[in-house]
Amino acid sequence: MEELNQLISQATFWHNSASFYQIFQEIDFLKATKKQYQRSHFILEDIKAALELLELSADEELLLEAQINLTQLQQELETIEIQQLLSNPHDQKGAFLTITARVGGVDAKYWAYMLLGMYSKWGESHSYKILLVEESYGAFSWD
Repeated sequence: MEELNQLISQATFWHNSASFYQIFQEIDFLKATKKQYQRSHFILEDIKAALELLELSADEELLLEAQINLTQLQQELETIEIQQLLSNPHDQKGAFLTITARVGGVDAKYWAYMLLGMYSKWGESHSYKILLVEESYGAFSWD
């Protein structure tokens, strides 16, 4: 991070828009990674403290809190795993997804509609920008 800040402070840095755009993307990525690490670390510390207290005395509320924190930590780690799988520089590029219901009548078209909704919600929940380029219902009607 320090190296990136030094790079930004150079006068020639601002002459190449592609370069500074890439650097700012990297800084944003590092900040988000640091924040995610700190959040996961904080949850883990809470779990450790709860387990230490549970060793001293059994407390149902404390046990429930530890279980909730453990579930939350598991979700955080799953998110980190997906982000690591999508960490290739080309993974930051856009993608086109085509969903087509060619045969199967109303059921196939409804399934395609549900898939569009599921992929859209997944993308939005993972902070991806979703842009519907084209939608065609053909002879299909929802009425």
